[in-house]
Amino acid sequence: MQPICAAIHDLSCYAKSSLTVVLPVLEVMGVEACPLPTALLSSQTDGFPSYYFRDTSRDIIGILDAWKDLGLRFDAMYSGFLGSSDQVDLIKAFIKDQKASLTLVDPVLGDGGSLYGPVTEQQVNAMQGLVMHADVITPNTTEAALLLGRPYQEQFDASAALSWAKELGLATNAKVAITSVPLGDGNVVACYAGGESYLVPYRKLEVSYPGCGDLFASLLLGFLLRKESFQRSVELAVAFTSKAIEATMQAGYEKRHGIAVSLILPYLAKRW
Repeated sequence: MQPICAAIHDLSCYAKSSLTVVLPVLEVMGVEACPLPTALLSSQTDGFPSYYFRDTSRDIIGILDAWKDLGLRFDAMYSGFLGSSDQVDLIKAFIKDQKASLTLVDPVLGDGGSLYGPVTEQQVNAMQGLVMHADVITPNTTEAALLLGRPYQEQFDASAALSWAKELGLATNAKVAITSVPLGDGNVVACYAGGESYLVPYRKLEVSYPGCGDLFASLLLGFLLRKESFQRSVELAVAFTSKAIEATMQAGYEKRHGIAVSLILPYLAKRW
């Protein structure tokens, strides 16, 4: 039987990110993905000078109440961008009630040392509480700094990258994959799991597209649900994310259109 996952992310009506990345990836990996939209946007926000944004907190309350009345249960929970600190509290309660076998929290807060446009300091504080209920967390370096209460770093050495991953793992009791950690001439994912810290290196590509973080975390969740080890799941997620970026570049997609996940779905499908 397919595992069922609650996919808690925003929905962009144009260009690829969040739910428009998460849903096709999980489905092709054999996971039944049930969307819980946390915000409605006219487009993803990177590269667009203006956009429509609607907080869907009232809708979330109604959907969660209906799901509870029906007694619906989920094998996995996957939380991404949340539109307000109130939403963080709603999702925290949902996670605690479900007690799913696997909960992944991607603490979507910012990048490049800055918060994303709609994100407030109150949300940062609330997210520090939400990650305590996760089995796996996938922050980037900006988000890792915010969770740890540390200054943002533009460059790391191996010792610092490993230390950050371990510190987050010990603080949250979760498996950790800090994405896009700049290390020398390349990048690594800094991991902590099972009492061990390690780095998964990959070649730094010329461009990064919106939705890459959503793709990585979706792949990671999918491989974990297929019973791969955490380290192997990270390695496979890195490989397929890199493949998607290269394919998107070769196809000449405009950056603001986001990562072209459709170009790697046939390769994912061959694994099942």
